[in-house]
Amino acid sequence: MSFLTPLYLFGIIAVGLPILLHLVRHQPKNVFYFSSLRFLEHKPPQTNRKNKIEHWLLLSLRALAVILLVAAFARPFFKNQDLKLSSTQPQSQTILLIDTSASMQRDSLWEKALTQANEIIKETPPNQIAVYTFDTQLTAVKPLRQSQETRSASSLERNQNLLGELTPGWKATDLGTALTELAALLQEQAVSDPTGSILRHTKIELITDFQAGSRTEALSEFSWPEELSVRLHQLEADNLDNAGLQLLTLDDESQPTIRIVNAADSQQEKFTIAYELQPGKLEKSQQVYVPRGQSRVVRMASWQQPAPVPRIVLSGDLQNFDNHIYLQPAARPNLTIVHYGTPAENSIESANYFARRAFPSTSQRDIDFQTIGPDTPPLLLTATEIHLMLISRQLAPDETEQVQRYLEQGGVVLLTLHDDQSTDSLNQLVTQNTDTTALIETVSPEINGYALLTDINFEHPLFQIFQAPEFSDFTRLKFWNYRGLKLPEQIPHRVLARFDHHAPAILEILRNKGKLLVMSFGWTPQESQFALSTKFVPMLNAILTLNDRAQNTPAQFTIGQKVKLPVDQQTRLISTPDRSQIKLASDQQDFTETILPGLYQIESDTQLPPTRQFAVNLEISESQTEPLAREKLEALGVHFMDSGPESQEHTSPAELQRQAQLRELEQKQQIWRWLIIVALALLGLETVLARWLTGKSSATGKA
Repeated sequence: MSFLTPLYLFGIIAVGLPILLHLVRHQPKNVFYFSSLRFLEHKPPQTNRKNKIEHWLLLSLRALAVILLVAAFARPFFKNQDLKLSSTQPQSQTILLIDTSASMQRDSLWEKALTQANEIIKETPPNQIAVYTFDTQLTAVKPLRQSQETRSASSLERNQNLLGELTPGWKATDLGTALTELAALLQEQAVSDPTGSILRHTKIELITDFQAGSRTEALSEFSWPEELSVRLHQLEADNLDNAGLQLLTLDDESQPTIRIVNAADSQQEKFTIAYELQPGKLEKSQQVYVPRGQSRVVRMASWQQPAPVPRIVLSGDLQNFDNHIYLQPAARPNLTIVHYGTPAENSIESANYFARRAFPSTSQRDIDFQTIGPDTPPLLLTATEIHLMLISRQLAPDETEQVQRYLEQGGVVLLTLHDDQSTDSLNQLVTQNTDTTALIETVSPEINGYALLTDINFEHPLFQIFQAPEFSDFTRLKFWNYRGLKLPEQIPHRVLARFDHHAPAILEILRNKGKLLVMSFGWTPQESQFALSTKFVPMLNAILTLNDRAQNTPAQFTIGQKVKLPVDQQTRLISTPDRSQIKLASDQQDFTETILPGLYQIESDTQLPPTRQFAVNLEISESQTEPLAREKLEALGVHFMDSGPESQEHTSPAELQRQAQLRELEQKQQIWRWLIIVALALLGLETVLARWLTGKSSATGKA
């Protein structure tokens, strides 16, 4: 038998203490000397009383009960075959975490990183090391599970070959995400560890330039394990001078505004920026003074639009990885808006007067506004790409058919109601069959003064621009001529706004792929204050943006950013800056492989022109190459180890495992419970026996 807590056995000493005290003979303490006895011979006093134990059985029962209670606290167990005890020491593990962000392309940083990584691999058993890389995300080269499961296949040569295949990329550095994801993986692994020492015997070997531009926000939302330590191998470039470029705006498609960032440990403060139309050919250069650790905003000179799009080059530092900005002006879309209304250029009583002025051409777009009157020749949908249709009059049968076909193709139509004839046009568009009984009914409501908008759905894209409190007030917008609508349940619709009389004011009806917006009022001054209010132009332009084809697609992105491809074309290929081509799926609308800086070209069979470009540049945070303060991560809970060998002594893993197995075996047997039960039974027997003996002694005394 063995004991889990054997120190409790010293409690057995308490069993013999009362017996010893009872049997000890006491000598007289006080001695009195008498003068008449001083000449007598001294002899020790003779005691006639003898200490003896009268009830040996009671004493034995009490002592045995105490012994059983002491043994129960010592947690006894038998070393049987219920659990196989092993003294095998759990192996420690090392996680090699290597920075592959863009800043690692400086000087000989990557060579230093590989040298340091190879030294760590040589010092670590091949089956105890896992390899990860990180930039904006954590990537497993040799994951933890693989390092444990494929021990026989692991070798020094194989691990070194894995390192030889790594190269730094162009993405930014997110150190916080990499550390938190690794710690979370280790915590998940520690759940099945009986010794509870896996975090303590795991070390993360972090190889990085530890630049100030690294993101650490993820660590502030994560509780770092106290047992997990990180050993930092901070790399330093041979030349510390570095400055970077960031594109802020590209005004008028020809005059960019840029920001120059100079690292805090840089020695250079004078730089030159210029356009580079061809390799080595610089034009319109400017001298810029940027103190170390600061930035400056510079507006570049404009370039001739017919000329090829240049790139901006920075010179003056020796780190070339962040010295370029690729430019690609956003394509200026040509949007066509068709208004089925009454032509009236200068009449403020006409809906066409206000609608035309709500869509001006700007530097971001060209607007082709076409008014189709009752006598205008029919519109050819196949010859013109229409981005929005407005309807403010009754439609002819052929016009109704054109609008229906446009809705089926995914178009956006806005229809206003001002009389019963416009209601007929609405029913024809919604039902596509004038004989159906499911018709929209309109009534002329009894208006006492004017009506106001209520129950506005600010979550809809039409009203999202008015969500802010300073823009959400519609109480000054009054309507005195509108139609009351009664829509049957067979027509699916959504009410976006109501009048204060609870009648629908603006509603949306989905027709196939298209959207039909219905306003039960007109916007001329004779009908409402809508056209004269500040809400008119933003709302009509918000309706225009409901058509995905009318949205202006950006042309400037950063590394790793997702690019939304145009929806009006079927993209086939994307040519990357390294002249490779990526084939896309027929229904793919997002491009995520922006891993290189430069110009990307979209090739399509359906768009005119068939090609389109967008530029991808480096994130400016990678230009902040000065060292990051270790205290910043330590304040977030990360524990850093010294670069040398570990000086901390831990409890032997074999001993921890042995103790855990002993605890498991003892808990499985639970002998202490039986000992307590027997001890209580003995105490009960002793109580009954003592009562019987006491009664017997009393009877003998009386006799």
